[in-house]
Amino acid sequence: MNINIAIADDQKLFRRGMAALVSTFQNMSLIFEAESGKELLSLCETAVVKPDIILLDLSMPEMNGLDALKVLKEKYPKIGVIVLTIHEAENFILTTIQAGANGYLAKNAEPEEVELAIREVYKNDFYFTVPMLEMMRKGLTQKTNTTSLENINRLTNREKEVLQLICKQLSSNEIAEKLFLSTRTIEGHRNNLLLKTGSRNIAGLVLYALKHKLFELDITSN
Repeated sequence: MNINIAIADDQKLFRRGMAALVSTFQNMSLIFEAESGKELLSLCETAVVKPDIILLDLSMPEMNGLDALKVLKEKYPKIGVIVLTIHEAENFILTTIQAGANGYLAKNAEPEEVELAIREVYKNDFYFTVPMLEMMRKGLTQKTNTTSLENINRLTNREKEVLQLICKQLSSNEIAEKLFLSTRTIEGHRNNLLLKTGSRNIAGLVLYALKHKLFELDITSN
């Protein structure tokens, strides 16, 4: 299966370097580059083949990455968006994920991590490293010190179990095998989780699980 990639970044040298890197990844194709959020949205609209994954910079002229992200998720919810930025503070991570981003990469990430992030978002709809998850957890803890039992009680035990496995980056097929259920049943649980938690995507579910302490980080992994 070929993964179609688009890159949006106003720094030409970085953008071209990222384009060259993506071209070395097996079964991936770069379909277009954009230097602003406005150009990105225009190219998405006119492209015959839409990107599966967009690597998106936050700081761009005409329309910044965050504003472009919000429009993208409104018009093309199935496109995976990985935010590329030098900002690694938890408020930036939380804001982008809450806006619908599927993953987050620092601009100084290793090439291997870039490839992994693309493949994970394509496969599982999200990608976070353990340090990012820990940063997000701390940010969420600072914003709210109380866990809403009402929200948690809206989820069945099976839904909580599925959510915990989603947070461990297991695919629907892998979760189905682990729980001895059909993939269709797991997809149903995922859809119910999205509806009950008000999450925009699977990345949002991970935020929900962190916020309500339904998922413990394994700091020994990743």
